[in-house]
Amino acid sequence: MALFRVGFACRAMIRSKRSPMLGRISQIATSHEAERPTPLQMRRLFVISAVPFVAFGIVDQSVLLYAGDAIDNTLGVALGLPTLAAAAMGQVMSDTCGVAFGGTIEAAALKLGLPLPGLTEAQQRLGSVKRVSTFGGVCGVILGCFIGMGNLLLIDLKAAERAKKEKELAKIMKTIMEEGREVLHCDRATLWAVEEEVGELWSTFADGIQGTMRIPKSESSLAGWVACNKELVNIPDVTQDPRWTKPSKTNYATKSMLCAPVVLEDKVIAVIQLLNKLNEGGDVVPFDQSDARAVKMMAGHTAMFMAQLM
Repeated sequence: MALFRVGFACRAMIRSKRSPMLGRISQIATSHEAERPTPLQMRRLFVISAVPFVAFGIVDQSVLLYAGDAIDNTLGVALGLPTLAAAAMGQVMSDTCGVAFGGTIEAAALKLGLPLPGLTEAQQRLGSVKRVSTFGGVCGVILGCFIGMGNLLLIDLKAAERAKKEKELAKIMKTIMEEGREVLHCDRATLWAVEEEVGELWSTFADGIQGTMRIPKSESSLAGWVACNKELVNIPDVTQDPRWTKPSKTNYATKSMLCAPVVLEDKVIAVIQLLNKLNEGGDVVPFDQSDARAVKMMAGHTAMFMAQLM
């Protein structure tokens, strides 16, 4: 869309008699006879028509990409806007820059000292001349846009997608934390999301802990062990389990634990972790078999919710 818009603007400017570059061509015209331009004149016309629009294409594409990406990562995530809406907003900024810097780009092209074709006014009205000048502008802007697309190599294209996914997962995590504690009568409930790209488990909700928590997806932790082995674990006393590693940044005392994998298409996408089952007196007791069945059911429902984000 941006390419067609710029190409339309290019053709309009090339054909305009008020264009500074065509005005300069007219000033040096020495003949008013509509003679057929020579091949050299046509080549020079093509080059002088194409060069400014290479710069136009680079600027237009670069502004569109960076502005659209920035909007997608901020307003897009905060307001839940689709990527196309962010691209449309980026196009507004790209158009604004095109209007603001169009004269500057054309003036810079004039200073390059490119050889002028020396066409008369009558020759400029020839169909062949108009076609060559238009074709030169189109080729120039296409080349510029392709060069500008090189910015895609510098942009994290999945950043906005990950941020939107994390925001939706945060809602599921909060629900699991609140519903899990209430239904299974435990002190803490956490949903760890598996991020395969970096080999980590992360969560944003847990009682008494602020901010995002991250642990490695490895057998060095019980939640990581469940993610690696796709097995449920029910441990009456974690201090007696060799797989247990106490977190260094918390004073929370963990005793009983129940962890279940959330599996989607034979792949672990999350881990539900329940800590410290409480009896009616408020004492910590082990999780029983009914709790294990309940957490398996919870894992199944969680997988269905998370499948919509995949």
